[in-house]
Amino acid sequence: MQGSGHGVHRRRGSGTQRPCAKLIICENGKNRTLDLSSRVTTIGRSQENVIEIDDINSSRRHCQIERHDGNYEIVDLKSRNGTLVNGILVLRKELRPGDCIEVGKTRMFFEHVSEEYSEETIDLTTDRFLEPLSELDEEDRLEALHKEREIFLKLLEINRNMNSKIVLGDLLDLLVDTVVEVTGAERGFLLLLAGADLEIKAARNADREAVRDPGVKFSHRLASMVVKSGRPFRTDDVGQEPLAKEKDEIESLGLKSVLCVPIRSEGVALGAIYVENRFDTGAFTSNHLRWLEIVADQAAVSIRNAQLFEENRKRQKELEEAQGALEKLNSELEEKVLSKSLQLEEVIRLLPHERPAGFKYDYGSIVTRSPKMFEIFRLLDKVTDSSVPVLVLGESGTGKELIARAIHENGPRRAGAFVSENCAAIPINLMESEFFGHVRGAFTGATRDKRGLFEVADNGTLFLDEIADMPASMQTKLLRVLQEGDIRRVGGKEVIRVNVRIISATNKNIYDMVRQSQFREDLLYRINVITITLPPLRDRREDIPLLIDFFLQCIAGRTGEPKKVLDRETFHLLYQYDWPGNVRELENEIERLAALSGERIDASLLSPNIQTKGAKRGYSFEGQSLKDVVARTVEDVEMQILRSTLADTRWKKSKAAELLGISRPTLDAKIEKYKLSKETDRPSDER
Repeated sequence: MQGSGHGVHRRRGSGTQRPCAKLIICENGKNRTLDLSSRVTTIGRSQENVIEIDDINSSRRHCQIERHDGNYEIVDLKSRNGTLVNGILVLRKELRPGDCIEVGKTRMFFEHVSEEYSEETIDLTTDRFLEPLSELDEEDRLEALHKEREIFLKLLEINRNMNSKIVLGDLLDLLVDTVVEVTGAERGFLLLLAGADLEIKAARNADREAVRDPGVKFSHRLASMVVKSGRPFRTDDVGQEPLAKEKDEIESLGLKSVLCVPIRSEGVALGAIYVENRFDTGAFTSNHLRWLEIVADQAAVSIRNAQLFEENRKRQKELEEAQGALEKLNSELEEKVLSKSLQLEEVIRLLPHERPAGFKYDYGSIVTRSPKMFEIFRLLDKVTDSSVPVLVLGESGTGKELIARAIHENGPRRAGAFVSENCAAIPINLMESEFFGHVRGAFTGATRDKRGLFEVADNGTLFLDEIADMPASMQTKLLRVLQEGDIRRVGGKEVIRVNVRIISATNKNIYDMVRQSQFREDLLYRINVITITLPPLRDRREDIPLLIDFFLQCIAGRTGEPKKVLDRETFHLLYQYDWPGNVRELENEIERLAALSGERIDASLLSPNIQTKGAKRGYSFEGQSLKDVVARTVEDVEMQILRSTLADTRWKKSKAAELLGISRPTLDAKIEKYKLSKETDRPSDER
């Protein structure tokens, strides 16, 4: 049954024409109302919009309100700063009467202005702000409670607005504008510590404009004193008078009233909020001071979050730049190796020795300079400190156990044991005993009690390699242990509590196995909280020279002989080979070559499959592989056909696309790709 509800929204199927909704737009201190009579009402900075907003924080086409059978939805149009409804970022949301839509710094209200967003300045003149009300009569108590309600609604609004800002500059401007408005100050400043110095991060006046030359408009000494002492200051607070130098500075600036409170986070000073008035003595009351201290506490969290966001964004940009430079260098090196112009020692010298800065932990045990592996290190930085299960996927020989060891050795369980077990290597009839242990006499041959892998790894890490090969019966028992956290030895009755972090690995497609009912889906959910997928060696080919050199050094250190040397052809073939067995296969091949060769490793000693496949992939023509030569030839032919067809049709693109059998957008893309133009391709007799 349909109730009456809000008449504009919920009554459908009526034969009468309902009035359209309205939108109240608040900007520059004035309100204007617009009837939402169109099916689509566009909003943005461009003049083409139905509602044009004079706000630099708005995108040209920011959002639109769509009308559907009497209901209205706000839809964000991929705007730069997003669209907020009641302080929450939205992509699409049905509107309700009183909803506050924020586009940049402009507010709009659907149907009516909500009391919560009223622009009336709150009253901080009450003498009972945060004071006991028991001694007041009922009427005065209700009045005091009403005023306090307005104050806390404003605090709620400030908190919501601050939490919606992740760009530090926008957050601080909003904060100072609000503080100036509520306190009735002439000017406000927000100062943050940069080392030992205070820097002005926002300076605003009562007209919500930036203060010109802010550095000479406030008392630096007073602000520094507040930050250093951690105590707030108010000019007519008789309990705290400024020192002589601070007082002289205040008087020289012609200030009648000053209020300054510190911003602190977890006991650490971040800066201060400072407001002033040159015209009114005693402009700020003790209630202003209390209110501003509450705001400063809220602001500290938002400021720290915004700072961390900017630090992370800067760090991410630096990492991306470093990764881009590394990818370019790797590409150049590969081209030179393909042309057989470099040998191993030269490539090692050219590779960067330093990894990108910014990793939280040391991954020195993993030999790599691959951007793809650096992405995995960044993921490991995030998951290492937790105890959540990790599933490592990748082909055989890609280094899954190295990743598991890195998580253990860098994590909070490093003092515990790291226990590694290959599930495919345990006989099925011994698997339960191996994992959970057994008591003496549990079966023939059980002559003494034995601890299982879970007990050995208690308070440490258990690495289960090739977990996809675990039989179904054991999967069920493992799931129970992961759910309950306790085990029982084979033949025993005692329940033993264990605290183990599980890291699993497999080279199989475990998701296909779940679909084929070969692996329990509920167990996969338990072990697969975080997934790490390792790239095969053929996709991180830049690591091949480093790994070859590393293995040769290890062999030399173990045997005491000089490090073996690869000739140019041997290195070239090793580099070109696709390594289906990955790092493990490469290590075995280097061990084999070192055992068979003298001081120099000749290409004739390579395994036959490497000689054949490596040479085939590495076939080059003037430094280019056959694949590159064919691709370039095809492009040359395509460009000539395009140029000829466009000339024949006198650059009528629709006709040319029809003759070529391609779409018009495809033709435009190819014209841009080959840098074709009507002027440069015009026949000479037409020029």
